[in-house]
Amino acid sequence: MDKEGILNKESTSRMDIAIEAFHENLVPDFITCGWAYRDDSPIAIADAMKKYAIEIGRIPSGSIITERNSRDTVGDAVFTKKYFASKREWKNILVATSDYHAPRACEIFNFVYGKRYSIEITGAVTNTSEEQLENEKKSINVFHETFIDIKAGDDALIFKRLCEKHPYYNGRVHPEILVD
Repeated sequence: MDKEGILNKESTSRMDIAIEAFHENLVPDFITCGWAYRDDSPIAIADAMKKYAIEIGRIPSGSIITERNSRDTVGDAVFTKKYFASKREWKNILVATSDYHAPRACEIFNFVYGKRYSIEITGAVTNTSEEQLENEKKSINVFHETFIDIKAGDDALIFKRLCEKHPYYNGRVHPEILVD
């Protein structure tokens, strides 16, 4: 997104997939994830996506949950499970992402959520570069190294490891104030 919170083409393509799923009654709830990552803007990506979903997607504000803790796909999975899926007893999760990112997102969400959940990943078509594919490989390897000795679905150990060892979260997570 730009500093005014306007989503780029890749983000709007992801959102359009999620919006369509919502309007087709494939999902009862709509979660937007992401922190205020830009140095030149206080806007969280979760809020920019919510605004797009309301204004462009015509989704009622009350049907959208914003989660501002996550800084990456691992955080998306951990925090959506911890604060929403577990508490609301959801069993089926649909993740809208980009096509090149779908395999990694699938692996991460299946690991974090564990076998009790059914995870479906859908990817928006992009013009994927070799650099993006290489970054995906590097990122999944780092993910494996970070969570190597933890069983899939082990909420306590996954969250502990995220907070202690993941470079985006160690020492920075205050989830009780970043969810609404």
